Amino acid sequence: MRVKLLAIAASFRADSLNKRLMDLAAAEATARGAEVEVFDYAHANLPLYREEEGGALPEGAELLRQSIARAHGVMLAMPEYNWSIPGALKNLIDWLSVAPAPVFEGKPMLLLSASPSARGGVVGLTQLRTPLEVLGAFVYPQLVAIGKADTLITPQGISAAKEAKFLATCVADFIRRTEQLCSG
Repeated sequence: MRVKLLAIAASFRADSLNKRLMDLAAAEATARGAEVEVFDYAHANLPLYREEEGGALPEGAELLRQSIARAHGVMLAMPEYNWSIPGALKNLIDWLSVAPAPVFEGKPMLLLSASPSARGGVVGLTQLRTPLEVLGAFVYPQLVAIGKADTLITPQGISAAKEAKFLATCVADFIRRTEQLCSG
């Protein structure tokens, strides 16, 4: 079985560190035989979620719901804002939580973050894990947080061997586990 992965860089910035990190993760996954679809996060620019609105999902949320449904697993990179989840990403998760069919139920997810800080966004990733797991996602145990990413992520890849190896190892293991979950 060829694993189908959805790659999302949850940043609206054109030259986002998290887009660059997701490009590297997607290239690694492709090199390991996975089929990767990239979701353009700009389509996820949604109105604020209000429970009483009901009805159909906004277009951006529906597009993402369909992409998640087609994928065996999801790789999601996000910036860390004030040691937490970006508001737009949390809003998107809230919209997807009311989709007619559970979107995240049993879906393997690899969470990544790149940041100029030494922590690499790990605090925000830890917080992101909670709503995804509550909605039934299987969140890969290792969180990929690349600190000092503004200097370590170059056009040639990640310049620090330890971080580059960690990303490659996590992507490879995520593909293996996703394949096991989807075929078992």
